[in-house]
Amino acid sequence: MKSIQIIISFFITSFFLVACTAQPKPFVLGQDNCDFCKMSIADLKFGGEIITHKAKVYKFDDLHCMVAFLNSGKLDEKEIKRTLTINFQQPNNFIDVKNAWFLQSKAIHSPMGSHTAGYASKKVATEQAGKTEGVIFNWKDLYQNLSQ
Repeated sequence: MKSIQIIISFFITSFFLVACTAQPKPFVLGQDNCDFCKMSIADLKFGGEIITHKAKVYKFDDLHCMVAFLNSGKLDEKEIKRTLTINFQQPNNFIDVKNAWFLQSKAIHSPMGSHTAGYASKKVATEQAGKTEGVIFNWKDLYQNLSQ
């Protein structure tokens, strides 16, 4: 009888751990809306997600919207588990913003005008910057730039 209780407890605990795992959720075009501007997400190469410790996922169609949401005070920084950007080269593939590199260029036509794309490596972002006369940022610097 005691072993059955242990097994049941194990499965219940496992279920809640899996259910509360903070994972990115791929964008679904025509179904998902930006949690800041409320516009329909229309391009899988731009934007990002904020995931809370309670596994709530906030979706953003543009990095401008994500930064504006972070600055709005609607979510306490302590609640945030992960902040992610989409890898421009692999739509719907998310990268932690702390590991990403960002290219900002007027040649990049993002949904809400940040003119910014996220990349998995500085090398790739730099190569793209050479083609678009853009500027490379890390997350901290991009956040400051988009907050102005």
